[in-house]
Amino acid sequence: MTVGKAGSNLTRACRRLAVAGALVSVSVARAEEVPDFHLDLDTGGHRAQVTDLAFTPDGEDIVSASDDKTIRIWDWQSGVTLRTIRGYLGNGSDGKIFAVAVSPDGKTIAAGGYFGASLGDKPPYGDVRLFDFATGKMKAVLKAADYATYDLAFSPDGKTLAAGGGDGMVYLWRPDDTSVTGWTLDKKLDADSWHIDKLAFAAEGTRLAAATTDNGIRLWDVAKGEEIALPAEAEQLRDISVQALAASLDGSLFATGSKDGQVQLWRAADGTLARTMPKQDFLIGSLTFAKGSRLVVSCGYRCADKHRSTVWNTDNGQKLLDYSGHDGTVYASAANADGSLVATAGGTRNAIQVWDPATGEHKALLQGLGEPVTSVGIDAAHGVIAWGNANPCPDRVACPEKQGTLSNVLILPTTERFFDDPQPLTEPGSFARAVLADEHWSLRAATGGKDALENAVLEIVHDGKAVRSIENDATDGFVHSAFTLIDDGLGLITGGNDGTLLEYKAATARVSGEFTGHTGEINAMVASEKAGLLVTGSADQTLRLWNLKTHELIVSMFFAGPQWIAWMPQGYYYSSDEGDKLIGWQVNQGRDHEGRFIRAGQLKKYLWSPEMVRRAIILRSARQAVEEMRPGVDNELQKLLQRKPPEFGIRLAEDQAKVRDGYVAVEITGAREAGTDVSGFSILSNSRNVGDLTARSVDGNSTIVEIPVEDGKNTIRITGTNEYGYLTERSVTALARKTEKAEAKGKLYVAVIGVDKYPFLTDACSGHACDLRYPVDDATEFLKVIAQKSAPLFSSMETLVLINRGALDEAPDKAKQAYAVASADTIMEPDSDTIDDQLADFLDRPGEHDTTIIFVAGHGININEDYYFIPTDGRKQDAERWKRSSLVDWSDIQKSVERAKGMRFMLLDTCHAANAFNPRLEKDAQDARIVVFSATAANNTAAELPELGHGVFTYSILEGLRGKARTSDGGVTLFGLADFISREVVRLTASKQKPFYYVGGVENIVLAEP
Repeated sequence: MTVGKAGSNLTRACRRLAVAGALVSVSVARAEEVPDFHLDLDTGGHRAQVTDLAFTPDGEDIVSASDDKTIRIWDWQSGVTLRTIRGYLGNGSDGKIFAVAVSPDGKTIAAGGYFGASLGDKPPYGDVRLFDFATGKMKAVLKAADYATYDLAFSPDGKTLAAGGGDGMVYLWRPDDTSVTGWTLDKKLDADSWHIDKLAFAAEGTRLAAATTDNGIRLWDVAKGEEIALPAEAEQLRDISVQALAASLDGSLFATGSKDGQVQLWRAADGTLARTMPKQDFLIGSLTFAKGSRLVVSCGYRCADKHRSTVWNTDNGQKLLDYSGHDGTVYASAANADGSLVATAGGTRNAIQVWDPATGEHKALLQGLGEPVTSVGIDAAHGVIAWGNANPCPDRVACPEKQGTLSNVLILPTTERFFDDPQPLTEPGSFARAVLADEHWSLRAATGGKDALENAVLEIVHDGKAVRSIENDATDGFVHSAFTLIDDGLGLITGGNDGTLLEYKAATARVSGEFTGHTGEINAMVASEKAGLLVTGSADQTLRLWNLKTHELIVSMFFAGPQWIAWMPQGYYYSSDEGDKLIGWQVNQGRDHEGRFIRAGQLKKYLWSPEMVRRAIILRSARQAVEEMRPGVDNELQKLLQRKPPEFGIRLAEDQAKVRDGYVAVEITGAREAGTDVSGFSILSNSRNVGDLTARSVDGNSTIVEIPVEDGKNTIRITGTNEYGYLTERSVTALARKTEKAEAKGKLYVAVIGVDKYPFLTDACSGHACDLRYPVDDATEFLKVIAQKSAPLFSSMETLVLINRGALDEAPDKAKQAYAVASADTIMEPDSDTIDDQLADFLDRPGEHDTTIIFVAGHGININEDYYFIPTDGRKQDAERWKRSSLVDWSDIQKSVERAKGMRFMLLDTCHAANAFNPRLEKDAQDARIVVFSATAANNTAAELPELGHGVFTYSILEGLRGKARTSDGGVTLFGLADFISREVVRLTASKQKPFYYVGGVENIVLAEP
């Protein structure tokens, strides 16, 4: 691999060193006609090289551009992306943004890059897009350049916008109220070059400097449009690529930096040389002037583990300090208006760092979740993949022959087991890695190419002799960053720095296949003939599984701490609770309009399908999985994305004077435009469903709702659903006013369902009867403990009891205990109709200040993508098929619980049978902010221990509520109970059973008295 600390992302370095945009010219020429939408990660930061940076005039925000085809506006002090701007996104390089500039009035962002589907037959590609800073809407497109635009600059007075790029011309635009775009082309300046890389206004906007990668530097008198002759010292730069350029804060100087490490200062007025700075042993990636005669010089390539950004005194050439905050190359930098702060961007995670150039003090870090995947492995015998994120050689430029350290594992699903969450790698295991040599064949990287890159050449060696070589260039990623032998040495796979992944015949060095999907440098790979898989890891932060024989992309995976997501090319996905907020689709709306971004979670109803992802991995084909499980829905995603989600906004209303105590007023805007009726919103306040609301219209498209809150901080989440099934969630934080009189304690509603009698399933459980020993005992004892320990915290308690009466008749003591809480005539049989009807009615009763607890014990079963609870009258049609009408569809229960007002808790001891794992139940509950406790996670079977008299999970709940989970004098808290249950179940089952719980976004309330 080519490693981050040495320049992990060579795309821009190589582009700058290649002739006249060779990278985009060839890679885009291969691109097919772009579709209307593209699947893309959104991790909260840039996932590809940051190509340009700019502070806003007031210094409050930073605007960044990236090869990931997005512009981000950051509130750098909080580290949050305020807005992500997306233009038209296409395949290959179509949509990459190389430059941004912010107008002096702060109202407009100009963006330049490569905007075209191919090169040579369908220009132009160098359009300049103008976006409104406040809204992200595209205001205008300035068309003049045929080829890519690499830099942009506004003059200090904002009356000129300069653009330069791949045709060697500088285009000067001026404002024009009579033009449709608001701008008109004023002048064209010829730089006598094939590739202008940087532009800078100087001398109060009277001068414009340009740096080229193929013919030195230029300086113009802007008013006259005339070139100013440069002295003899500038002639040598015609033979050296100049990549970096910056103007001083007072405009009197401009600095240039070149491929060979040379930095020079020039007087802007006449172009004479002012000073040559100490020559560096690295390529100059970027230059920025700062306050107090300081110049920040950043390393762009061959940095190894040193030379990040150096600050020099421009008066005497002395080095003042080194800033080593980044762990890799830096190709973009900017200073705020007075030069007191500098922002630099680079490293393995494409991070933006803000720091003080006078002291080197770090001020802010702006980056997303996720890290490059630098190592992969596979244990084919056990169906386990592994990966790691550590840099295998921080002291070197490239080390594709090194296998990085594995740190995480994922057990792949099979027909016998479901997904498990990713886990840390605790034992070395027997993981296969890339094969670099076998008995006769071997692979080795060598220096080559026009820029002498360390691993541009891959040598194919047979019996110790190099018999073939493959030299990469702009068409296939410049370098060989990872590679492996396959098919007993008869073939090989190699990856480049742009995501290119090709299979070759070893004997002929001819391409025999391509794996298409990665967008960043291929860092690691492993092929398994036995498993039929190729596993790859990339700088684009994804791990991907491919069919080794057909080259089909099966599934892509992204991991970031506890959050993760696995998705198929067709859009079906499985994720952790918040994982589907990290991926979505950009929907193009034409080249002259901004794109829309729809997150996966907004289409959860259609696309959240763990069984589909599981089936794709089992079949080694995403296409076959869709055909098998959802025949005839090939265009479902395309149809959905043609619709718009509800794009409403919320904020705290300005006028809170007339709002009742204990409430805040929230304004909802845009609901009518979004096709969403305010009455259809789901509104949560600190995870408490507040139900029906008092609403008043402010104007035609703005509505005020009053929402109950508690003392202190309240997180209010409003979810809108439109007719197409789209979900959109917005949130706002409010500090509540204290109420003068205490709010009356709400009621406690408790519903328990316990099924241990299955008279129609005498041989349905592996040839045996499906009767269980403890669900009724579990339900009745739970009801008793709740009545004793939790009910006193509320004004009163109401119950719904659905348990087998026959089990009570067999145990008079248990019956007496149950009748003490619920009268005998209110205890009902848990058959399918009774559960459906009674539970729905019961859950309609709680109010916004009430709390509801649902306890369910019995059998659960998965049928394809659906999950069912088996009631006492559950039955099968035959040995293989269930009679679905006799089962309780869990989605119906889920809808009833979601509809319940107030705080909601679900405790589920339903996974007594193997494979009866219900990921949709847990996901839906999480998204609805319902607290969930479940007996098992995936691939577990819930245990029943006779000595406990209960299922282990329920026993742990009971013991915790009785006081063993108490962590303070105040009683048993939610978080304390969750921790106790988790530890106790693992202890009692010797780690064979691991419960699942979700308490995210909920306050740590007291659940039981001391």
